[in-house]
Amino acid sequence: MSKRRKGTAVKSANLPLDQNKARKKKKSREGPSFVSMEIRSILVEDEFKVRQVLVDLLGRFCPEVKVLAEASNIDEATEQIERLKPDLVFLDIEMPGGNGFELLARFRNPDFKTIFVTSYGHYAIRAIRFSALDYLLKPVMIEDLQQAVERARARISAPEQKQQYELLTENLAEKKTPAKLMLNNKSKLEYIETKDITYLEGDGNYTNIHLSGGRRHCLSRTLREFEEMLCEAGSDFVRIHKGYIVNMLYVKHIERGERFALLLKDDTRLEVSRRKKPELLERLQAVVH
Repeated sequence: MSKRRKGTAVKSANLPLDQNKARKKKKSREGPSFVSMEIRSILVEDEFKVRQVLVDLLGRFCPEVKVLAEASNIDEATEQIERLKPDLVFLDIEMPGGNGFELLARFRNPDFKTIFVTSYGHYAIRAIRFSALDYLLKPVMIEDLQQAVERARARISAPEQKQQYELLTENLAEKKTPAKLMLNNKSKLEYIETKDITYLEGDGNYTNIHLSGGRRHCLSRTLREFEEMLCEAGSDFVRIHKGYIVNMLYVKHIERGERFALLLKDDTRLEVSRRKKPELLERLQAVVH
């Protein structure tokens, strides 16, 4: 996540909030399609003030979340999780005496969902996103919190959490683009090898991921999100158009006419926008040299 999103940031439980916005959010969650379900949770965070704010926000804007206990370190958290069996754990990453990943490693078959709570720019965010796990940035924003809780609620009974944690461990060890990407489809979770991605095609709030062999997956994530995950310096992935990200390993030919385009090994033709052309040429030049 390269840029801070716009929203209502709350740094203290005593700060004034946009009550009109809050009422609208609450009303939208009370429609006939919304099914109330208690989510039993534990907060694991070493900073008391951060826990205090999170408890306050959950109480006011996520009433379905019941906070069973709070922990300031992973030893306390281990005891509480084993004793209380929560549905959901809000987990800070950096804490004295051990980090959040060490806590997860203590559970052979975790049967709870996790929402990481971390600072902007933390090294682990990329690995978390590749594993299709959820996180919140400090200071926590109301809308982000509500959306994360809703996603967790929708998957409380899903059994794939262990697979996600295992992939997270793999991705944390990667020094470059993680080798595997977890796909969070409505019906199931599955991972793909990033090296098998030929290109990504944006379609509004959805992205089509095209794989070698003609396979394709459609996810409810924007192309911008995948750009932030895949297109870092030195990566094989390049954003060439507002609608495309391409894996340069699958480029067969470059059309250098009036309309600059890339021809892939499967004969797919992808147009390069004028704005992205200089960046692409620079990347190609670097590869040649």
